[in-house]
Amino acid sequence: MKKIFDKSQIQEAVSKCKYKDLLESLSVELFVIEYEPGELISAPWLDNSMFQFVISGELSICFIRDDGSMYSLADGRGAYILGEMELFQIKNSNIFAEVTKRLTSIAFITKKHKEELYQNSRFLYFVGEVMARKIEAIGALEAAPSSLRERVVSYIKFKCENRELRGIEKAAFRLHCSARQLQRVLNEYEKEGVVVKIGKGAYKLID
Repeated sequence: MKKIFDKSQIQEAVSKCKYKDLLESLSVELFVIEYEPGELISAPWLDNSMFQFVISGELSICFIRDDGSMYSLADGRGAYILGEMELFQIKNSNIFAEVTKRLTSIAFITKKHKEELYQNSRFLYFVGEVMARKIEAIGALEAAPSSLRERVVSYIKFKCENRELRGIEKAAFRLHCSARQLQRVLNEYEKEGVVVKIGKGAYKLID
């Protein structure tokens, strides 16, 4: 992630944004952010205090349950908005946004302008529309078909700190499988070089 504060680059990004008029009406300190493929823009453990408008690039936005099952909220390119929940101090616990093609966004720090934004009816109306569309999408979700092998990878990648699974019994309970089934999958992945064993009942996902 690279933050850019150059005024000319900020102006250029604003001019390309679908919500140019709204951005120009806000009295906030804007900056540009560039992300590389594979970077997470949004995750429960990240500092999500930024409100972001995606300008270019591609990302995948998914809802990941505790058992590793994945629900796709969006995939591809578009003028996505990120950070609206955190504006109201609602913690993100299950939504992950991962960059799939080099991405540029224009952003501002929410907490620095929170009270001012609360008084801006136009901005709040816009945020309400964004949240309503996302709630509608979540209500229509169906889990993407996934095997235990696929769920194990999602679970380690998105639900385990530092991408490290620790405790076979606990993880098996979360994944709705037996400890024996989970151990078999982990053994297969270890042979394939997907994970590496780092201790008793502990495995780390290899990037």
